[in-house]
Amino acid sequence: MNMQAYYRQLVGAKVTKFQMVQGPHDLEPYPTYWVKDMQGNRLKLEVSRDAEGNGPGFCFISPDPQKKGH
Repeated sequence: MNMQAYYRQLVGAKVTKFQMVQGPHDLEPYPTYWVKDMQGNRLKLEVSRDAEGNGPGFCFISPDPQKKGH
């Protein structure tokens, strides 16, 4: 799988919803975002610790140092 192309599909997408969603076999819920892509398709983005979905993960959210004032 081309990971660049896989993640690039989120460029320009707009977050429309966020919720912590309980996985079927996990004690901890997954951080889950719903986004609308540039073509208007709704996508579900689940933050997992690995590609197999072995539990929830963590996203670092920080200001972009290139964008002053944001």
